[in-house]
Amino acid sequence: MNQIILEILLPKLESKWVSVQIRPFREICELPSQPTRKAGIYQIKTNTPINVLSKFSIRKDKAHYNFEKKIKDSLALKELTIQEDIKDGYVVYTGHQKHLRQRCKEHFIGSKGTGCLNIFEFKELHQYNWWFEYLEVVNFSGFTDSKLLRTYLEQLHRANIGWPILCSQ
Repeated sequence: MNQIILEILLPKLESKWVSVQIRPFREICELPSQPTRKAGIYQIKTNTPINVLSKFSIRKDKAHYNFEKKIKDSLALKELTIQEDIKDGYVVYTGHQKHLRQRCKEHFIGSKGTGCLNIFEFKELHQYNWWFEYLEVVNFSGFTDSKLLRTYLEQLHRANIGWPILCSQ
């Protein structure tokens, strides 16, 4: 494996991510001051059982993700998927974004016409624990933010931790 990956990128990806517990909210102003408005990669973690997440399919906004389909497709990867951990939580989604705070908002309360999880659309999911965890691109010394870099970091992270069940690409 490339020395840059081994010596610089993987240790950063395995370091302490900023972790923000997310409780049900309606407006972005109700979100904790973190997550940041900076660029980075992120993961969404929960203790929600897979069989509960699998109940949710057709959405009001067609751009919002169909959990049932994503989970069915992801589980076809068998042992490559991240295993459910309802005690400590497990990563169900990873992504990257130029403005992490905005993307956090979209995944938890939606955004019309934007592809996202819109988790809190489902009242049943309010009872579980949810975390938005992230690493800012500035943590990766010597690299300048770009969509390409963030995509690379996200894919490297997935290769390291396994496939999240709500991801499809």
